[in-house]
Amino acid sequence: MGKLKRTVTSILFVVVLIFIITLFTDARASYVPKGELTNTEIKDAFEILNDTIDNPRYTYVDYLSDRSSQIIYGLNTVVADVENNEAVLDPERGVPSLIMDKDVVATYDVTVATPGYYHIGVDYLISEMTLNEITVSVQVNGETFYKEMETIDLPIIWMDESKDYQTDRYGDQVLPNSVLKSGWKHFRLYNNTYISVDPLLFYFEAGQNLVEIKNTTSSRFTISTLTLTAPTLYMDYTQYDQLHGGDPVKHFDSVDAINYIEKNSSYVQPFALGNNSVRPFDPVYKKLNIIDGLSWRRSGQALIYEIDVPETGRYKIALHYANYKNDFQVLRSIAIDGKIPFAELKAYRFDPTINSAWKNEVLQSEDGDPFYFYLTKGTHTLTVRAENEPLQNSLRKIQLVVDHINTFALEIRKITGKEIDKNRTWKFTDYIPETPQFLESYIVMMKAAITDLSQYAPNGAQSATLSELQKALARAENIYKDYERIPLYLDDLTGGTSSIALFLGNALTVIGEQPMYFDEIYLYHGEKLPKANANFFIRTLSSIESFISSFTSNKYSLTKEKNVVDIWVNRPITYVDMMQKMADQTFTPDTGIKVKISVMPDANKLIMASAANQQPDVALGLASYMPYDLAIRGAAYDLSSFPDYWEFASQFAPGAFVPYILNDKAYAMPETLDFNVIIYRTDIFNALNLPVPDTWDEVIELLPELQQYGMNFYHPIAGGTAIKWFYQTSGFVYQFGGNLYQPDGLRANINTPEAVQGLTYLTQLFTNYSLPEQVQSFYNSFRYATLPIGITDFATYQLIKNAAPELVGQWAIAPYPSITVDGKANRYYIANGTASMIMQETDQPDESWAFLKWWLSTDTQSQFAFKLQSTYGPTYAWISGNINAFINSPFPEKDKEVILEQIKWLIDVPRTPGQYMLERSISDIWNTSVFDATPTGVAIDSKTILINREIRKKMIEFGFLDRDGNVIKPYSIRDISWVQQQMLAASGGYHGSND
Repeated sequence: MGKLKRTVTSILFVVVLIFIITLFTDARASYVPKGELTNTEIKDAFEILNDTIDNPRYTYVDYLSDRSSQIIYGLNTVVADVENNEAVLDPERGVPSLIMDKDVVATYDVTVATPGYYHIGVDYLISEMTLNEITVSVQVNGETFYKEMETIDLPIIWMDESKDYQTDRYGDQVLPNSVLKSGWKHFRLYNNTYISVDPLLFYFEAGQNLVEIKNTTSSRFTISTLTLTAPTLYMDYTQYDQLHGGDPVKHFDSVDAINYIEKNSSYVQPFALGNNSVRPFDPVYKKLNIIDGLSWRRSGQALIYEIDVPETGRYKIALHYANYKNDFQVLRSIAIDGKIPFAELKAYRFDPTINSAWKNEVLQSEDGDPFYFYLTKGTHTLTVRAENEPLQNSLRKIQLVVDHINTFALEIRKITGKEIDKNRTWKFTDYIPETPQFLESYIVMMKAAITDLSQYAPNGAQSATLSELQKALARAENIYKDYERIPLYLDDLTGGTSSIALFLGNALTVIGEQPMYFDEIYLYHGEKLPKANANFFIRTLSSIESFISSFTSNKYSLTKEKNVVDIWVNRPITYVDMMQKMADQTFTPDTGIKVKISVMPDANKLIMASAANQQPDVALGLASYMPYDLAIRGAAYDLSSFPDYWEFASQFAPGAFVPYILNDKAYAMPETLDFNVIIYRTDIFNALNLPVPDTWDEVIELLPELQQYGMNFYHPIAGGTAIKWFYQTSGFVYQFGGNLYQPDGLRANINTPEAVQGLTYLTQLFTNYSLPEQVQSFYNSFRYATLPIGITDFATYQLIKNAAPELVGQWAIAPYPSITVDGKANRYYIANGTASMIMQETDQPDESWAFLKWWLSTDTQSQFAFKLQSTYGPTYAWISGNINAFINSPFPEKDKEVILEQIKWLIDVPRTPGQYMLERSISDIWNTSVFDATPTGVAIDSKTILINREIRKKMIEFGFLDRDGNVIKPYSIRDISWVQQQMLAASGGYHGSND
């Protein structure tokens, strides 16, 4: 017993000791502002960093900081017409207008009586089929005053198609379609990240000025009159209150947040929240009831509401909201009839709420006195817009540190070379004497940012939102203690998984985003607001109802219904809802065929369902290897048995069909595609005057230039785990004219001269030319310029396009590098998207094939891509397997041209029963060649024996060979050429020719 007590006491002592050490460590690691920084120190640190960067950013924040005292209010409005010879007179408006295709420049001669800073507004008209955001660049008198002038936003205004929300077959409400609001619009210019509450300011000289507006996107629009207006000098609430006195009007009315009349972002969406603190609520069925904070988090996203005022007078306004940002306020500007009535409503602060709680925020002063709004009788608009302007000075400091770290790390690498000698006694100030100054400046900038930002957090500098910034600061202070040996800390500075640059990059995103969940607007006085949160008893009752319904309701069950085509989709519910809605609206009325589309959370469930004879009729969203695995086990329907299969298939990329072929029968259709292209940082390539490579030989020629600056080229084999897949390893085999299998499929073909040449070329990129062998995140490496060029797939392209706002306009894509074979450029790459198929046991094959043809048709896929992106945002881009549909899709035209050209070269690897061993062995060949210095040819020879043995074993298992190796039934390997022949024979042509 005594021994047990001693053991328990020892354990408790250790636990307490660990707690004390952790507490002490955390306290020491977190910076708490104590007013020790002076403005002079901050200014000096800023100048040290900014002056030692090549081509430093000059932002709108810098521009305003340098000129805020020069801004004059009350300037006269100036109007100018477009001057281009191509402009035509708009008959309805009586003014010239110009069609703006990509790279077209609209010019204006603007005569200004009083020099000063003006807002620029333009009249513009957008086609109803436009989906891509429109970005223009602006120059005044040939000058770009600040960086944001290169990325000016012309917003598309959206409305919900209907407020009468439809329900799906489960009884849940589904999102309405977003439709573009037609007609001419006038808009004062903001940059595309909306870093300011007020429109951008531009300086105009007295007399004649030239304004040039260039369309930098692929979306066509029409532009007309330009207007200069003076900056707005806002009154404060005290002045407003004195101007609009009188007694408040007793009244109570509310507007549901989902009942907006307009929005400037189609991505801001209603959401069905299962919480009875919001209305409407149902414990069983999903009701759209709030604005989703995850969709309403970008600065500049605005919602416009109509409010009915019963009589002229003064009213209070309250918002029912939730802010789950980690211990940090979110910001919204409030405008009445398009204008912010007083200064306190610019970037109004909404406190964080915790534990899924909601709050009624009565718009009020910092002292807690409610604001009274003077409203005349009738209908008014109320605009609520996300903002982050007050955070911009801090974000600018963080961005400067990131920019400087990238430059400084490059200088360090120039001195140390690629491999840093860890045993050397470094005294780095002999090489870069400013090293301690740089680190001190980093520390000052980060401390200044934490100091500024802590005012927006209830817990000040200890806010969880500032944790990434605190981590970066702690790491910088640690490096500073040993700055003479800074080369040894290069991974801590940049490029590492816990580097300062990575922490600061994360901080830029987390701090800048403004997510707020929004339920209700109250216009009232003299009445009590509803409770912000449902009480305990109501919540408990609803939880019980939901719990019981989870046992009694079968609305989400994957049950087969008679005379209904059952479709399982391996995609999120958002996709499935839209697919079911489209099928109910068009496919069923046109064909009379009823379909039930259900979510298949795990594609492996399809294999188990097939074994249990409970499979659906159609399966969508499958990985490209799955149709073959099902087909060879007799669970897939032969689609090529339909007489129009190959004719219909001619609309798709031929290379995508290769893995779906089993002994001359096709068992699937490509639903989506993937692509491989070069992606590169245009800012770095322009600064270093580097050419964009078109061939792999040019890539090799580029490497010394990159590597002398500590940069490199990314190949996809460096991503992922130790096991490499076909799409990472086998592209060069096909680029050099080889194949992975012999025509009978019974042996591997990787020991042929072409295949050996391809695999050797792949390994030599790493052994001879020092490409990075392992890259945790190409996305991060691309952002921080350690890998300013590389091969990207669709997923990484989307990530860079949508999650790296600081790189807007600073990157581009180019075709995949070629290899010249027989005098022709060969750009083959291994990839595929998702597959769609019909299951063998279906009792409705014709109806299922009719559905597949409808779903994969050009019209349906085009419409789906448009609706998906307009409803859920740019991250939901859809690359249809139907080439014509992709041509119609809302992708930037310049990128689309490159992707379309590259899709012609898409191929996938033929499948055999033993292909897994081939894939694994090629992975081993690369690993042993690169890491163990085994000659590639030797590695290929040793693995070929193992591969062939496994293929033979699996061919016997599936009945193609007997145990003596004799052929029982032939097995044929078909490549892209065979697929192309089938398409040609069926339809006389196909998309994707490389001839």
